[in-house]
Amino acid sequence: MTTPEPTELLELERQRVRFVYEKGEAIKFISHHDEFRLWERTMRRADLPMLYKQGFNPQPFIQFAAPLGVGITGVRELIDITFSPPVPLADLAQRVRAKLPPGVILHELAEVPLKTPARQELLFGADYTILIYAEPGTIDGALLVERIATFWAATEIWRERERKGEKYEYNLRPLAFELRYEGYDPVTEEHRIFLRVQQRPGATGRPDEVVDALGLDDYARTLRRERLYYADQPADVAVFAHYPVIEQAAIARTMQKRSRSRKQPARQADAAPYETGRSISERAGDEFI
Repeated sequence: MTTPEPTELLELERQRVRFVYEKGEAIKFISHHDEFRLWERTMRRADLPMLYKQGFNPQPFIQFAAPLGVGITGVRELIDITFSPPVPLADLAQRVRAKLPPGVILHELAEVPLKTPARQELLFGADYTILIYAEPGTIDGALLVERIATFWAATEIWRERERKGEKYEYNLRPLAFELRYEGYDPVTEEHRIFLRVQQRPGATGRPDEVVDALGLDDYARTLRRERLYYADQPADVAVFAHYPVIEQAAIARTMQKRSRSRKQPARQADAAPYETGRSISERAGDEFI
């Protein structure tokens, strides 16, 4: 697939398509970087004319609404991909479905205006289902209700994150707007917990950290994102109208750096934070708080 010259790029007829898909259990442990490559390879295998950006290492025009952390599934995830020349939507859907790997289900797709704002810029909230798998006698609903009540009773639940090599702490508690126990299914042996969080730049509540705060990190579980909320959707705005907007400055604080002797060499983690073996997904997870 050839990459057009910059002068040619302006003259190309483009088509921006929004895909609504499900990221299932089979691929929940892949990183965001791997998921990006999954979609790029799917388009290549389907022989679809993706449009590429200019530069030393051209990348396709692929935009995710909100990257999912490792181990988290999504029911209705959004991704925008730009093609040139345009492809009929029916043909596009058929060719993509034929090449998607197990674990990814394409629900629907639609063409959107080229100048449509990126969905990530409009995102402000998300709903999750937390499924805790436990045989009878190992953990019961009463205990989960008690732990949720303890979570609500707290005003501060401090967590630690890292962004661009700098560690900081943030208060998780204000970012959770809804957290409730929804019962136990004896057939599947799973407890169900509903979670609604804010998801704004610099102030996102992560479901994995809510699970850890509840003391449930040692139990087998599934974290499933059910819905994303956007500022250009009146119904979404109405759902969040009675919740406060939590700013990053209100929940984050920089951790004090440890003093270092002049003779003590800098640790590799301090000198080169992106070369310590942390995956792209882990670093992305730090960024999308």
